[in-house]
Amino acid sequence: MKICILDAGQFVEKPELLDPLKPFGEITIYSGMPDSAEEVAHRAGDAEVVAFAVTQLTREMVDAMPKLKVLQFIGTGMWNFVDVDYAQSKGIKVLNIEAYGSNAVAEFAVCLTAALARNVVPAVNIIKSGGWDTDGLGGREIAGSTVGVIGTGAIGRLVVEKFIGLGAHVIANDIFESDYLKEKYGIEYVSLEEIFRRSDIISLHMKVTKENEKLIDRKYFSLMKKNALFINVARAELVNIEDLYDALSGGHIGGAAIDVFTSEPPGELEQKLTALPNVIGTPHIGFYTEQSNDNSIRMSAASIVKALED
Repeated sequence: MKICILDAGQFVEKPELLDPLKPFGEITIYSGMPDSAEEVAHRAGDAEVVAFAVTQLTREMVDAMPKLKVLQFIGTGMWNFVDVDYAQSKGIKVLNIEAYGSNAVAEFAVCLTAALARNVVPAVNIIKSGGWDTDGLGGREIAGSTVGVIGTGAIGRLVVEKFIGLGAHVIANDIFESDYLKEKYGIEYVSLEEIFRRSDIISLHMKVTKENEKLIDRKYFSLMKKNALFINVARAELVNIEDLYDALSGGHIGGAAIDVFTSEPPGELEQKLTALPNVIGTPHIGFYTEQSNDNSIRMSAASIVKALED
């Protein structure tokens, strides 16, 4: 059996984490995205197991792997990277993993918030350019702020706890309210409208579905305080990017930090968004730590083993 790591070699910092797969066959590891179905066929055309992390797999690319039995996404949200129904119609098991980088993403949400609130990026740029100027660099503290956390699943729960640890008052919104957060911290669950109206900082941690695509739009941005901050390390598809751009460029909200984009690298509109002086953009690195890398490879290997043994 041939097992192919299609595009995630850069994440396999400890190859021994793939050792559970060795009894099942030969493992070949590639780095970087294949740029065509032909390249997919070159890398994995005769593979029965393929694990991938960053490639948007088209139907043509799936067809380029005719022996495929197991397709493992090294991450969460496989539906955003492959047509799951199409692959399953061809008899392929399509799998992903959960919660491998929850703490990494939660920490990064807080990191981006602090960087935005304290004008870290412009301050660093002043020093790097040889200057010394504090004009416009006056920041604000997270302690005492009202933070609205939208989505309190595995990541959102950790975000709530971290902001509380920094002295913030946290309110939340989720279809499924967390008894743990309500009982331990007295978290108040409120409507989306109230989150946007009351919060000084809003941190987005929803999963994307067909029902909530572009849910966060001008209706909600118009409710925000003029100096409020918007943080998205979840999914870009949750937000109407044009409406966010209008709110930021028009000075209707204070700033935003964005780690996720509808196309990666970002398209023209999202490039305009991240070029704004009150926006921090990062290249989808919220999950990217040594610990989460190890977790993702270990958990993906275990997922493949289970699929092959079933």
